[in-house]
Amino acid sequence: MSGGYFVGVDMGGTNLRCGAVSRSGELLLLRRAPAEAMAAADTVVANIAANVEAVTREARGRGLGAPRGIGVAVPGPLDLISGTVTATPHVSAWRSFPLRARLERALHCPVAIENDANAWALGEFWRGAARGRSEVVLLTLGTGVGGGLIVGGRIVHGIAGMAGELGHVTVEPDGLRCDCGARGCLEAYASASGIRRLVENRLRKGAPMPALFTDAEGNFAVKRLADAARRKNALARSVFELAGKYLGIAVASFVNIFNPELVVIGGGVSGALPLMREPMMREIRKRAFAAALGKVTIVRAALGGHAGVVGAAYTAAQQMRAVIARD
Repeated sequence: MSGGYFVGVDMGGTNLRCGAVSRSGELLLLRRAPAEAMAAADTVVANIAANVEAVTREARGRGLGAPRGIGVAVPGPLDLISGTVTATPHVSAWRSFPLRARLERALHCPVAIENDANAWALGEFWRGAARGRSEVVLLTLGTGVGGGLIVGGRIVHGIAGMAGELGHVTVEPDGLRCDCGARGCLEAYASASGIRRLVENRLRKGAPMPALFTDAEGNFAVKRLADAARRKNALARSVFELAGKYLGIAVASFVNIFNPELVVIGGGVSGALPLMREPMMREIRKRAFAAALGKVTIVRAALGGHAGVVGAAYTAAQQMRAVIARD
């Protein structure tokens, strides 16, 4: 594989993004496709392989040659040594599934795998808001809350590959139930699903979701809620006040524990960060050590929805460098 690019795949529950990324981290081309996550295990693998092959064909057509490596980001706990997906909420057929081996068999080349939140963090570290920084906490506020930790310029995986589950820090003991089964997790307050529940809790029991909080299909939309808050809607403003409070409690804990130089906040909910910033900073100033707080900057993520693809490609690049170093 002698080309000047890497292929990165970001596998979600609904959509799959697959792109060619240069050795310097520039996204050269991007393909979007259905994830087919509910299909049989090997069908999902075949779908990933087909999209990788489609991207490499297009890359060859542009004169880019063959990829130097392939990286795949998937949700859920992974055994990075064996390349096994322990479990994932989006692909029910993947339970103790040897994903790396199956993809390598399908693609006839080495494949690197990574947790999707870590891949997002690595994308921001390589080419986004955390570029050039070595001590970073990265939070992605989407349907859930994910995260990644960069310590000493390296992603932290932990002994079981589960470091960086920042959405499951407890911010309210005995608080709202989280989808993980525990109570009071950050995810229960600052994710899109958590924010929806906060709205529902403020409506009278059984009341329909107000139309100004829903999209054209009638689905709850954080963006519409944020628009309402900017128009001084009291319910919307109170929800973002509470979400910001709990986000600040969590970030203060991360600042005290990791002493980062940068906290990066991304994901779809981060578009409402200006509405949450004041209560967030109020809690951070109350709870974080002054010496640590004086050294940290809190910023929005820079790469948007492309970060996972770029980070998956970075994982492939790092794997290739490790192989060369061993040889």
